[in-house]
Amino acid sequence: MPDEKHSDTPADSCRRPTVGLLQVLAALAVLPACSPTFDWRRVPLPDTPLVTELPCRPARFQRDVTVAGQPLQLFMLSCEAGGVTYGVATAEVGDPAKVDPVLFALRDSAAAAIRSADSTAGALKLDGITPFPGNTSAHLHGRRPDGETIEEAVQVFARGTRVYQASAVGASLPDAALRPFAEGLHFDLEKPVAGPS
Repeated sequence: MPDEKHSDTPADSCRRPTVGLLQVLAALAVLPACSPTFDWRRVPLPDTPLVTELPCRPARFQRDVTVAGQPLQLFMLSCEAGGVTYGVATAEVGDPAKVDPVLFALRDSAAAAIRSADSTAGALKLDGITPFPGNTSAHLHGRRPDGETIEEAVQVFARGTRVYQASAVGASLPDAALRPFAEGLHFDLEKPVAGPS
């Protein structure tokens, strides 16, 4: 599949110092579906070696956020297909001692954003990640503000001091909507890092 090189939506540089990463995804998940089909494509996350599979052309967002008391510049790709909102985000933490608190906070904010009572998360195995205890994967069940049920699959992990979060949010997450996304995440360490375009 061809690499996704650019988006029609420019990065947003507005400042929102306390916007939670998963609150953005949960809000996007409330919007009506704009595509009923999955058109999977390989998409590199700019300026990183991470590559993902997305079923739709992603928009790009950039925000200043605070996670676990740490100010971060967050970059995110996000799109919606088949009633599921997908997001892949990254930020450079800079200090190895602060990576785990940020990872745990990202995981906890995912549960809080959808009012999930799920508290269990499994260890994440992904080639190329740095072995932090905060590298985790979880499948969460919660509710939207209107009371409708919602599911979220979230993976948080780090390579060096750069943290990543991959999430899929929807009323349901069937295998056809989730498996290619989850299995498509990988680090391409042999090719040059894709820059913004």
